[in-house]
Formats: sequence, C-alpha cells, structure tokens
Amino acid sequence: MQDDKDINITIPPTPAEESAVQDELASASPTDAHTSEKKSDASVDEKIDNDLTENSQIEANLQDPTAKTLEEIMEEEAHESETQPPSNFSLSRTLGGAILAHVIQSQIKLVLLITLFLIIYITCRYQCQQKMVEIDRLEQQLTSIRYKATVVTSFLTEKSRESNIMDMLEQKGDSTLQIPKDPPYKINIPE
Repeated sequence: MQDDKDINITIPPTPAEESAVQDELASASPTDAHTSEKKSDASVDEKIDNDLTENSQIEANLQDPTAKTLEEIMEEEAHESETQPPSNFSLSRTLGGAILAHVIQSQIKLVLLITLFLIIYITCRYQCQQKMVEIDRLEQQLTSIRYKATVVTSFLTEKSRESNIMDMLEQKGDSTLQIPKDPPYKINIPE
C-alpha cells in the first residue's frame, strides 16, 4: 500500500491564458505593447522553466525511498522546537517564570531526584538533632542521679557510724545494747 503524499504541482499557463495576458498588455498602451510583450514572454518563459525544475525535483523526491514525507519533516521541526530553549530572554519572561518552567520541564527527573534527596537529608538531620537533644537530656539526668547517689551514700555512711548508732539508741531509751569492751575472739571448731 502506498502512503498518501501531498504534492504541490504548478501548472504552466495555457496558450489561451497567455494570449489573454498579452491582449491586456496591448490594450494598456500601444507604445508600450511591444516592450511589455517581450517582457511578458521572457517572464512567462522563466516561470515555465522554474515550474519544470520544481516538478522534476518533486518527481526525484517521490522516486527516492529515503525522501522524507511532509509529516516526518513537521514532526522533526516540532521536536527540535521543543528541545531548544527559548531564544528571547526578557525580564517579563524571567519574572513570569517561563524560563524556570522550561528548565523544570526539561529536567523533571533530575528535579524530582534532587527533591527526594533533600527530603531524605532534612529528615535524617531532624532525627539526628532529636537524638542529640535526648542524649543531652539523659546525660544531665544521669549527672543529677549520680549527685543524689553520692549524697545518699555519704548520709548513709555517717548514719551507720558506731558512735551515731549508740547516740540514737540512748535517745530512744534502749540501754541493753552497749559497746563491747573486750575484743572479739575466734572460736575454732574441729572438723
């Protein structure tokens, strides 16, 4: 099946049309008729030659299998015009966002990838800062607990002294317990 192709063919004027043009020129002025007749014959001949060369080029293109159709040429031009950046950079286009929109449209995958990396970066940084704040809070809490433990240990050490225990027993009226006067001795049990 053969593709339909648009062909522009110029048909040269018929002899009747040529004679009509010559009659009009002759009726315009009799003195200029001879000179204009020569000019019109020359211009008609040039037009005919031009038309014949165009027709031969069209026929050559039709016979050439590598020749592009009109649709292919239009698609290529449309594709080229889409990829080329706008040639006129003006203040109104810049402030209106046309240039930025063109850049974003042509590099949309890169823009999305950069946006994804920014979101990941911001999220990780936020989590890291939250953990650092929590670590600082826990360290302060640990320091506070250590101070309290030291105070409680020193208080317990003072209260567990022998002299303090005896004073406490005397104040409560318990006199049965006394400090031993003899040193302790060891009992040996044979095995």
